[in-house]
Amino acid sequence: MASSSSLFLSSPPIAPKSTRIPPPLSLPLASAFSNSLRLHPRRSLTAAAASLQAEKQDSVKLEPVHSPPPPSLPFRVGHGFDLHRLEPGLPLIIGGIAIPHDRGCEAHSDGDVLLHCVVDAILGALGLPDIGQIFPDSDPKWKGAASSVFVREAVKLMHEAGYELGNLDATLILQRPKLSPHKEAIRSNLCDLLGAHPSVVNLKAKTHEKVDSLGENRSIAAHTVVLLIRK
Repeated sequence: MASSSSLFLSSPPIAPKSTRIPPPLSLPLASAFSNSLRLHPRRSLTAAAASLQAEKQDSVKLEPVHSPPPPSLPFRVGHGFDLHRLEPGLPLIIGGIAIPHDRGCEAHSDGDVLLHCVVDAILGALGLPDIGQIFPDSDPKWKGAASSVFVREAVKLMHEAGYELGNLDATLILQRPKLSPHKEAIRSNLCDLLGAHPSVVNLKAKTHEKVDSLGENRSIAAHTVVLLIRK
């Protein structure tokens, strides 16, 4: 029987566990790291390393990101909304038609709530800024302007972008006056401004059940949805 010393000698040596040693810092990074510690002796090693990493990231130049060209969509959908306060003694213009009433819309232009939201719906479908940015109320040129000017400009932009009106659906919200006697005149004028067939332009009117400023005859609002189709 072999002695314990001979067994010990015949056993293969146990290899120590390998330890992965990180590669040394490159000369510029090592120098920067050393300078950071020398200039800021009170900083901890972790803080100095973080500072070095931030300096390294700042030195990396990012390539400019180029946006892809806009897609050529077969159709576009836009929504418009507008609301105006009603004040005594002002004319009430809706869809380019003067409506008999004891008060009208207070606004920089003629305050046509329907045409304003139609314009916003078209601009929104085209991905353009809203009516307030294109025709700002800070510009005296638009003081008292007929809103038909804004509609014609929106239609021009629509055609320049290669689209035409698919259909339009608008809802007016006001407590008074009743719009039933004026709806066809409003719709007809709207079709003329848009260059659209009456079958693709729909107009509805709702009260607000005497709730809040709309129901108390202190304001008027409108919603419009448009579908634009590529020519």
